[in-house]
Amino acid sequence: MFVTRSSVGFFLLLGIYSGGLFLFMRGLLYFSSDQVSASASQIRISTPSTSAVKRLVLMVVDGLRNDLVFSRRYSSNWPKLRSFMKKLTSTYSNSITQPPTVTMPRIKAITSGRVPRFIDIVRNLDATAIREDNWVTRLNSQGWRLEFYGDDTWLKLFPYIFRSSDGTSSFFVNDFEEVDRNVTRHLNTLFRRPEDWDGVILHYLGLDHIGHVEGPDGYNVAVKLAEMDTVVGSILDSLTTSGTTRNEQWLFILTGDHGMSDRGGHGGSSSGEVTTALIILSSTVIDKKGPVTLQSNGARTQQVDLATFIGSVTGAGIPSTSLGIIPSDWLAKFYHDPSSKIMAVIDLLSHFARFSGCNLLTSDGALKQVVTLDPGCSSSLLTEEQVILFNNLMKQLALGLFYLEQNNTSNSTLNALASLKTHMNQAISLSQQLQSRALSGADKLDNTQMLLGGLIMWSVTLYLCLLVVRELSGKQRLSSNHMHVQLFAFKTAGQPELLSYMSSKLLCTFCTVCLLIQTISLSGSSYAEEEHQFWYFFSVSTLVLCTTLVWLGPLPWSSKRSSILCAFGILLLDRVLLRQMHRTGDKWIHLPDLSDWLYSPEHSFWLWPAQILAWGVLFAMRWIAVESCSWGSGLSKNKLLARFSPLLSLLVVSLSQLYYRWTVVFGSSEQVITSARFVYIVLLMDCLCTYNWTHTNQSLHKLTFHPSEEKRFWSDLLQPVATYPLLVGLLGRPAVTILWIGILIKECLLAHVIRSFWSEDHYKQSRAMKMRLSCCWLLYWIQGWTSFFQQGNSLSLATVDVSAAYVGLRTHQPTIAGILLTLYTYAGPLFWQMAYLTRFSLPGDLERHVTTSLACFRLGFVLLPITFCATVCYVLQSHLFIWTVFTPKLLYLAVFHIAFFPLLAIWGALHT
Repeated sequence: MFVTRSSVGFFLLLGIYSGGLFLFMRGLLYFSSDQVSASASQIRISTPSTSAVKRLVLMVVDGLRNDLVFSRRYSSNWPKLRSFMKKLTSTYSNSITQPPTVTMPRIKAITSGRVPRFIDIVRNLDATAIREDNWVTRLNSQGWRLEFYGDDTWLKLFPYIFRSSDGTSSFFVNDFEEVDRNVTRHLNTLFRRPEDWDGVILHYLGLDHIGHVEGPDGYNVAVKLAEMDTVVGSILDSLTTSGTTRNEQWLFILTGDHGMSDRGGHGGSSSGEVTTALIILSSTVIDKKGPVTLQSNGARTQQVDLATFIGSVTGAGIPSTSLGIIPSDWLAKFYHDPSSKIMAVIDLLSHFARFSGCNLLTSDGALKQVVTLDPGCSSSLLTEEQVILFNNLMKQLALGLFYLEQNNTSNSTLNALASLKTHMNQAISLSQQLQSRALSGADKLDNTQMLLGGLIMWSVTLYLCLLVVRELSGKQRLSSNHMHVQLFAFKTAGQPELLSYMSSKLLCTFCTVCLLIQTISLSGSSYAEEEHQFWYFFSVSTLVLCTTLVWLGPLPWSSKRSSILCAFGILLLDRVLLRQMHRTGDKWIHLPDLSDWLYSPEHSFWLWPAQILAWGVLFAMRWIAVESCSWGSGLSKNKLLARFSPLLSLLVVSLSQLYYRWTVVFGSSEQVITSARFVYIVLLMDCLCTYNWTHTNQSLHKLTFHPSEEKRFWSDLLQPVATYPLLVGLLGRPAVTILWIGILIKECLLAHVIRSFWSEDHYKQSRAMKMRLSCCWLLYWIQGWTSFFQQGNSLSLATVDVSAAYVGLRTHQPTIAGILLTLYTYAGPLFWQMAYLTRFSLPGDLERHVTTSLACFRLGFVLLPITFCATVCYVLQSHLFIWTVFTPKLLYLAVFHIAFFPLLAIWGALHT
């Protein structure tokens, strides 16, 4: 077929599929603002004529998980907060967020009350001005003088809003102190001039940074919480004692934008990530009896409630897209007279009426333009009974408000006021029901785009899968001359060669079955969450089968022995080091692993010897490699330098990386940036040195398919691709360096085992060659995703280590940060595929015999999981875990497709 024989056809398939994937993702991540009926848009929802508060202080502590305030372990770190909660009117609750739990979408939820789009997790790296209606913009338009200090994401979302501001970058996660000092230093001057501002927003980043580096149980967590309590005490003390603010109605809100997982990350949907602490205090003095006890099993509110509450209590009005409500406890404590409470509830119900899709009716006169719904309305938000209840409540509340304003003691007035409390409770209960239904249907998908994109993806995938079946079944179209060559080759081949070919076909089929099982498992949420278990099992199973086939094959004992020893070394590395370094998945990720042991304060001393030992092992293996690959005697100075340059470059790389780790712990931020940039330079030098070595050593660089070539094992350590794991070690935490040196050794061992299949005669048979190369690629593909999970990645976006994107950067640079983050996150599959292209490149005289569909064969395995996962997202779009399991997995695969595109292009260039 044309598309399998030409590079144009290969890239055509790749381009068509990429277009279909883009179309599907656009439909899946599509978001349309909540629709408001035409009549509703003409009705102005009333707001209180006077606000309940005149001054607002919002303090956001990034990553403030609820148990960091409410649990017995950490509540003792907040003595000043508890002291003021005893003196002032206050309330606290567990604030529930909706995924994705990253900063920018959460700020949007707090200010606009809108459930963020899932695509916002991608935009989080480069926020732009907010378009949704929000209380910040409303307050500014009403003349409130706002100031901001902290995470500069706010300044990107709200440009030209704040009278005074000072932003700090949120992406340099190794900074625990300076980012918070930069905020706190403004407080003294802020409260010395209270007449210059009406509202201030503070966003502290240090706790979130500690979580990323140390986790929620880190040593510095308690220290940071005590620091935040001191800040809270300072703010509340200034508000209660200052001459200007003491006599004002003010509101202080302490909350987190999101929580953190048990490993310290965020972005997913675990309980720790979606639950954050929320404490609200007002200026009303009320001395409570007994100590204030904070409990983690307290009330639950939605984070979007803050947008509705702040908009209502400040008089700015409820943001038009807000799905928040006003909980009864907040209504009772922070609205000071019955009229303001009734007006707040009327505004809240009127606000939700705009989302019903019903025609809105108004009644004038004594009821003051009360909004009601068309009784014959059919709405997805309200049932028929709720429409009737809604209309009745609106009339009763407006009637009660009317009687309050009349201020008389007639029987009708007393009866109306007596039933008012019941109507208020019913209204709050109805608003909770409407909110629950609105939140569950907040994500609107474009099924047309998803269906069209899915059909395009399946068309390409099924075509490629057909090629896979043809390859495995041995059916292919051959020219008459090529057919005669193939028949002659197989007839003249001896039994050992035929047995070796059948062994390769068996292994290839087994790998295919494993990948199909893994793909199908993505349809189950529990299986998808523990996907790493499949890859770990397949990694070991394919290796055991490969070793067994080598043992049963017609190889000399020396080759069998070396292959078995290599396989044993791989299993030992996997069991003792690689799988134990990072726990992942959903059920066991919270359990301690080897990296936790190394990072713990009582064992951190061993981290330095472990790193030095890892670098020493790698240096020793390179030394043996250089010595084993003899270049003869009497070398010129240039060749002598080329021979030993990989050793010199590795020595500089190891020393510079160890120095970088030292600066992270003991040095200044400037030293950290400078040392990291120096490591980038020496890594480039190492890549050039290894390339020069392999270029000079071309006789060992080309594949000869000779089983007795033992020295080829050592030369694999001197390929340019070996620099990539060293780069990953720089971007990750110290344990990642140890992990990737182990993976580098594992890849060399596996390459040696695979070559045991081949003999010198096999390369003459293009069909046998294609089967062996396909088999080899499948083994490397499985090992690549195994390394992906061994690095600590999982289906949850919380395991993405954002700090890797900013190693060596002084300012936020989205393009560079995105590239670094991609290279780090997908290091496993990317490294193994680059290693495959390097290890098993073909001599030029073989290239023309292996061109039919090798690249398309591999492309089919790459695209099948993406297509299947997209289908699962389409079919299960109403599933409970669509945004917490299936969509994150598809997003991982889609981004990998983009990152993998260059390698796919190389495949097309080499094999078509």
